[in-house]
Amino acid sequence: MDTRDTEFFQKVGGAFAESMASVFSMLTGREFQMKSAPGELLETTAIAALHEGTGILVKANYQKGLNGTLFFTLPLKEGTMLVDLMLGGEGASVDELVGDSKDALAETFNQVMGSANQTLSDLAGETFAIANVEILAIQPDAAAFAEQLGQGAFQDITLPTAQDSLSTTVHLLFPDLLLQQLKRKLGLVEAPAAAPEPSPASVAAILAAPPRQAPVASGPPTDSGNLDLLLDIQLPVVVRMGQTEMQMGELLKLTPGSILELNRSADAPVELLVNGKLIAKGEVVVVDGNFAFRITEIDTRAARIRSLA
Repeated sequence: MDTRDTEFFQKVGGAFAESMASVFSMLTGREFQMKSAPGELLETTAIAALHEGTGILVKANYQKGLNGTLFFTLPLKEGTMLVDLMLGGEGASVDELVGDSKDALAETFNQVMGSANQTLSDLAGETFAIANVEILAIQPDAAAFAEQLGQGAFQDITLPTAQDSLSTTVHLLFPDLLLQQLKRKLGLVEAPAAAPEPSPASVAAILAAPPRQAPVASGPPTDSGNLDLLLDIQLPVVVRMGQTEMQMGELLKLTPGSILELNRSADAPVELLVNGKLIAKGEVVVVDGNFAFRITEIDTRAARIRSLA
């Protein structure tokens, strides 16, 4: 394994291990420890044999930054134990994954993908996002896996996790096309072959040729430090009235008419976040029948630029 492959597995495996441990811990209220390790290139037959019994296949379909589907697989038993912990249980397992349990696991991996994609987006300087997550219970049969995954080899990254009542290994599976895309986005592809050195005859010809006149610029010189070059960049702007944390079990009990109590008093200023960074405070107003935000406090221009760096 060359240094680029090692760096890829460290960055990508680390991003998913950290995200998964964080999401599992947050949703269950228990501390999960997770690490990553590069696995092998696996054909569908080998993937089907990763778990002794029925497995859970998670399909995360990219819609921005990357094209393709990323896969996770884990044993059904441990997957249902994880769901039971999230719903406030003690980690009991069941023989099938349906209804609220399936929805809870889908939301869990949605959050895992969101967190990991944010880390990868920061590394690549480009936004990665998925469209949706699909959860399937699948028998350890090569034909069943081939139907869902398609043909070809998949790069495996193992994500073993340990918690007091649950220990298992989640496998992260990259199809080759998606793997190569992500390597290019992260700048971890092999460098092109060096050009051959010119022969003495070609060097002599170059030295004998008359010098070329540099082109004359038609406009004023470009100032590389000019902030104007950045002013057309689009950034996400969020007005945050407050936030709260809920267990997955409580989240699934929400119905129309449910009330969520936020961690902010009614007279506290509303926050304006740009690219996830707080830059201003203010109040919600109504303009022409639409909600709007009136700024009452804001950082200096220099402070705002520094906070978004």
